[in-house]
Amino acid sequence: MSENLFKLSGTDLSPEPWLATSAEQIDPLTWEIGLRTDVKFHNGNPMDAEAVKASLERTIRLSAASADNLGIDSVSAKDDHTITVTTTEPRPTLPGLLTSPATAITDAVAADAAGEGNFIAAGSLTGPYIPTEYIQKERLSSIANDDYWGGMPPLAGIEHFAIPDTNSRELALQSGDIDIAINISPNGAATIDAQPGMHSQSAPIGTSVVMWWVNFERGTLSDPLVRRAMAHAIDRESISGVVDTEASGVFAELLLPEAFVSCPEVSAPAYDPERARELLAEAGYTDTDGDGFVDKDGEPLELIIGGYPERFRLPVMAEAAQAMLVDVGIKAEVRITEWTVVNEPEWDLFGWFNNVVETGDPVVNVSKYAGLRADATGSGANNYGHYDSSKLVDIVAKAADVSDIEQRKEIACDALAVVTDDTAFIPVSHVYMVYGVSENVIDFEPHPTSLYFFDHRIGLAE
Repeated sequence: MSENLFKLSGTDLSPEPWLATSAEQIDPLTWEIGLRTDVKFHNGNPMDAEAVKASLERTIRLSAASADNLGIDSVSAKDDHTITVTTTEPRPTLPGLLTSPATAITDAVAADAAGEGNFIAAGSLTGPYIPTEYIQKERLSSIANDDYWGGMPPLAGIEHFAIPDTNSRELALQSGDIDIAINISPNGAATIDAQPGMHSQSAPIGTSVVMWWVNFERGTLSDPLVRRAMAHAIDRESISGVVDTEASGVFAELLLPEAFVSCPEVSAPAYDPERARELLAEAGYTDTDGDGFVDKDGEPLELIIGGYPERFRLPVMAEAAQAMLVDVGIKAEVRITEWTVVNEPEWDLFGWFNNVVETGDPVVNVSKYAGLRADATGSGANNYGHYDSSKLVDIVAKAADVSDIEQRKEIACDALAVVTDDTAFIPVSHVYMVYGVSENVIDFEPHPTSLYFFDHRIGLAE
């Protein structure tokens, strides 16, 4: 329903033009971006340079995280279909940053007039489907945009239904209530593939990750020896094999997928329970009372593992980690509640599922999750563990004037080495987007990221 100036390629995740036609860096602080000449907003207004200028200005006005990420000083209309963007500091990968959902191009005047959040009345988007009704956590209805710049969509509309429970989504497909189920389980995929009239489809790269945040705020894991011991105690690769099959995910050595950034010199602590016990002893934790659990100064080492049930992997991961931690003498309690609990301080590890390739810039993707740009106070970036590292800040700062993507990948690897050494978070699996699809659906090609579900080509057989 919404579109950006640039989107991530489905093959290598590099930024490619979408509503834009070109991007040229004039000097370290200046970019010129060409725009399509045939785009209209859903309300019929043309998407020209002035409209794009207003849209970007609205984004940085409403989103502090986007303003910081983009670093835009000014946007001007060079002509009807070219904008000039000036940044406060070099942004050598600006097209990749403009793939973020927050920078989707909007008819800002119409959106502001309709009131914040009233995007249906504003008709302010550009995509092949026009939203007509939205009930939060229930459904989103749409009709075809018959004036879409990419051609008339073959469907009359798309109905999106929120079905949080994975099993219920799979059953809805099997009963014929829906045509496509998003985020199905490996077992569900096998069941669907065994039934006539439907099949599963997977994206080729896992850009989402299931991982644990490590809480640096509570103090339980403030000792790096304890964090390292915990990392050695959890057999991440084994857990990855339990929650994912070859068609649904792959073991996550590091935060970012290897297809996006390959860092052969960086590796996370391997599963080694004996080394975990040695590190705990080095940190002063031993079993003084013979109950099987380590303690220090009379206090047992206890961890709380959080997560939420909507992602079927997270409860399984939590229970597996609990058993592995107990094996090395660490008490662990599992609390599967709501995802919003991640904002609360009462956990030590918190299971999380999220897309970690939101932009085409690997350095920015690391920065978002390592919390260089913001924390969990609501500014937009994710740093739920409240991790802070001056060494990491210095490494990322080197990328300010580096435009070569291969050099930026090297910097991203250096950054990943720091967060891995500090056990800032514990990745488990890079998850593929797996869909259950009715045989009636045609021309559906799953994209690696969860930013793009359907395009204007998807249709239904006669």
